[in-house]
Amino acid sequence: MAAEAGVAAASAAAVGFGLFDYNRANYLYDAEFRFERFSTGREYAVEQANQFRNDLRTLSALTMVKNNQYAGLAALDMALCIALYCAGRLGLHGPSPPGWIMALWITSNAASFAFMALAILLALHASYRAQAASVNLLTRKIRVPVPSMRHLDKARRFSSEFEQQQWSDILRVPYLTNPGVPKTDETSAKVAGSASRARSASPGRRSRSSKASSWIREEFETDRAGTVTGTMQPGGLLPADSAPEHFRLYAAVQKEWFQYDIYARVCMLLGFSAFVQSLAFYGNGHIIVELRAFYVAHATAFVIEVLHVLLLRFDIIQGRVKSTDRTPAWFLWLGPASVAFATVGMSLDFRTQFNIVAIIFTWICIFGAYICQFCYQLRILEVILPDDVRNPLKLEENIGDAWWPATWRCPSAFAHVLYFVAPPSRLQPGQFDLVREMKNGPQDDAFESAGVAGLESKPVDTSDASANPGMTAEEIAAQVQYLDRLFDYFMSDQVHSQMSESNRQRVKDLFAEFSSARRKGAGPEAVRTFTDCLIALEGVQATEGLMKEGDFGTDTGYTSTGSMGSSGSSGEEEEESVKGYTWDGRRLWKTDAAVRLFQKKGEIEPWRLINVLQLAICGAWAFLILAMVVDIFLGDQGLVTAPHWSRPPMSRLSLEPHELGTPLGFPWYAGAKPWLPEQMAWHEEKREAMSGFISAPHSGQEEGGGGHSNIHKGEARRLSADVHASPARSALRDILELLPGSEPAKEVPVQTVWPGFFEPRMLACGPHGIAALSPRGVGALVPPAVARHRAFEAARRFRLSGLTHLPPLLSAAFHPESQELMVVTRGGHVATCPDAGASPCAVGHAGLPVSAALRAAAVAWLRDEASNEHHLHAAFIDEALPGLVAVFKLLGKGQAATWHPLGEFSAPFSDEVKEPLSAKVSLSFAPGEIVLTTAAGIVHRRRLQDGLLAESSHRFGGVSTVAQWQDACPMMGGGLAHLRLRRKEGSQAWTPELLTQKLEHTEGRPSLFQ
Repeated sequence: MAAEAGVAAASAAAVGFGLFDYNRANYLYDAEFRFERFSTGREYAVEQANQFRNDLRTLSALTMVKNNQYAGLAALDMALCIALYCAGRLGLHGPSPPGWIMALWITSNAASFAFMALAILLALHASYRAQAASVNLLTRKIRVPVPSMRHLDKARRFSSEFEQQQWSDILRVPYLTNPGVPKTDETSAKVAGSASRARSASPGRRSRSSKASSWIREEFETDRAGTVTGTMQPGGLLPADSAPEHFRLYAAVQKEWFQYDIYARVCMLLGFSAFVQSLAFYGNGHIIVELRAFYVAHATAFVIEVLHVLLLRFDIIQGRVKSTDRTPAWFLWLGPASVAFATVGMSLDFRTQFNIVAIIFTWICIFGAYICQFCYQLRILEVILPDDVRNPLKLEENIGDAWWPATWRCPSAFAHVLYFVAPPSRLQPGQFDLVREMKNGPQDDAFESAGVAGLESKPVDTSDASANPGMTAEEIAAQVQYLDRLFDYFMSDQVHSQMSESNRQRVKDLFAEFSSARRKGAGPEAVRTFTDCLIALEGVQATEGLMKEGDFGTDTGYTSTGSMGSSGSSGEEEEESVKGYTWDGRRLWKTDAAVRLFQKKGEIEPWRLINVLQLAICGAWAFLILAMVVDIFLGDQGLVTAPHWSRPPMSRLSLEPHELGTPLGFPWYAGAKPWLPEQMAWHEEKREAMSGFISAPHSGQEEGGGGHSNIHKGEARRLSADVHASPARSALRDILELLPGSEPAKEVPVQTVWPGFFEPRMLACGPHGIAALSPRGVGALVPPAVARHRAFEAARRFRLSGLTHLPPLLSAAFHPESQELMVVTRGGHVATCPDAGASPCAVGHAGLPVSAALRAAAVAWLRDEASNEHHLHAAFIDEALPGLVAVFKLLGKGQAATWHPLGEFSAPFSDEVKEPLSAKVSLSFAPGEIVLTTAAGIVHRRRLQDGLLAESSHRFGGVSTVAQWQDACPMMGGGLAHLRLRRKEGSQAWTPELLTQKLEHTEGRPSLFQ
């Protein structure tokens, strides 16, 4: 008996040891594969996390590349607009075009410039905002789920841990007790018709036949909990088919720049269409005004407007009409029609013959163009507004098409050209979120649970249509309870005051949807609403920076406390966590209030920006319509100075005679009334500011002048001084009479007879008379009595000898106490001629200090007040410096004499007009003064004492081809002699004339012109 008992005990011990060894071998085998399964799952999760990170880069790259292209094209269009404003301006080679065509062109060009500038701002904001969001999510939220050493230690099992298992598992008899292989594929069992089990139920609650070992149950319980520590995550409340975390976060921030992206594209269309219109209007003005081509203008406008129609037809969906529209859809085609009206109007406005009927039709075309443009802009104003809530655009998600949620407001008429892709809101059949399963635990396949076949499964029975995909009644109740707590959190005073106004309204709308769905029960639509509310609130949390550490966040993967939910890549929990720090980067301490940047950004939504700009454009066209009504009564240029080339400046109103009475600036049309001769000849002559009439062309005299071509000679003129002047004109005349040198010069011609073949260019005044000389030394002397109008006598001819080897003469002057005549050549030589040429001239040793040819020169003996001696003074204009008059004084005697500079001043050699004859300048000395005269009749007198301008007179008539002013010299006893050459009509001979006038004594009087 004892032996049998011993045998039985030995057998039992052997069986026990055998079962122990067998189950221990199974435990070690399972432990090895458990760690391998843990490592493999994390490797797949890391690969999928890298795929998620690449998704963010791809979504952001679409926005950045697209908007950078928008900005570059918009900048190019702005450059073209500036080119049309500057280099392409009209009216360069003739009168300006009509104001109405310039208003159409320039206003459209301004609209294009403004839209393109706004497009650059919106595009750059969307591009950089997308890049910033991508960087923010990649560096703070969407991190690679690398397990920490603590996680690896939890996944590892030691051999000695087998001794801590249950005795039923240690001594389990194979095939007789619970089977060791668990049933892990619950989805297939559920689809096959087996009883369903809640996702939160553990494998230990199964039937006895499917009970697994304790270490196997522990492994699957840990997996379903989502972490190796077995902590349940709030993200488990999301449905199984919800989008991955990175898509949900990106969609929440993408909504912030969504409108900036799409309205940058809208601005591109509006800017290009406005530029095409302005190009058509510019073509009309340029071809008609500058090129004078009739048919070309019509053909060019037609081709450009066909392009305009194609742009509108391609970018705008015509059938998409919003419920709030107040303008018909066909208003859009009035934009191209306005160019047609303008083209016909330009053709009528520039017709060859004047016709009042054509003028009436021109005004009809003008108002037709402006009204069409105004209606077109009103239609654009409605098209660019975002859709209202009653008429949202629901896009079908197709491969290659743009897509965004229906709740995002946008102008749906541009939907097909927006090229915008938002992240998906649901997982597709056959797709799995392994990263979320690593954090929240594995979930049932929502598509198979709803009867949707997966990629590798067979079609299943869909008779149970009321089933909620992937969620049981307990899970729905938990989600509703969680949403209640979440809404209470958002509507608390502390949190509600921190949110922006737009998000406050968003939370209220979501709560209304949640309450309505809750009253309807737990059907599929209600579950879908619960899920949408949960995702939307998660987005509000992310945008407002209100994420709390595990209290209400739907996903704790952003903090350092979530074990596998950690966004870090290594380190222990204690090492990664910092008190009061959150990975959202907005708050460092719990006591600090989270302040969101641009919290009031709802005030500057992009659709409001473009709406304000479009309203301004509509207002501009309405203003121009009223302006055209005013132009009917005032004329096209009734409010601005007409352009003219008679007298500068051209940028402001000239004095009265220079603007009134011209062919431009009348309220009637050109040719409606007969032209006056004054109007025809107005641009051909230069007149003094107060000249009351137009003299005969190029007559060179101010009194007794007739009209153009002498048709009104000797008669009263419309602009003559005989008629009654206006009070303003009389007051201006009184003021000008007070200015020295402003009164007309009263010159008296000297009655004498000049020798034949004599065309003098120089004058020399002395005590024995006035000598006129030619550049080659031929002269004629007018006696003093004749010069003072006391006698009549012919001028005595004389010739200077000894000068044939020298260059031509420039000036001559008498010695104040003798008949010695000094002359200066173009080369700077100074020669003295005794007795006015009776003896040969001798060249002095002290030539003028010049190295090149002279333009003008003068020499004279002037008395020095200090020494009471006469010193030789010289003034000349060097060819190298044609704008300066240099004044020198000769000091010393004989070979030791040298020239010393006294000063210099500017010479008006160009006489303010670009004519060759005006370049002639003559110089002469008077007692204490230098006299400068030009071929245009200008006389400048400067004091030698201080260089001040003593007197300046501008002779009427200016440079002409029949009268040329030559030299001038001061007469002995006072007065000025002025030489002029005249040529009679039909003759080529120039006849000299000598005119004298009295000069005012200026010594001691301050200069008005200094």
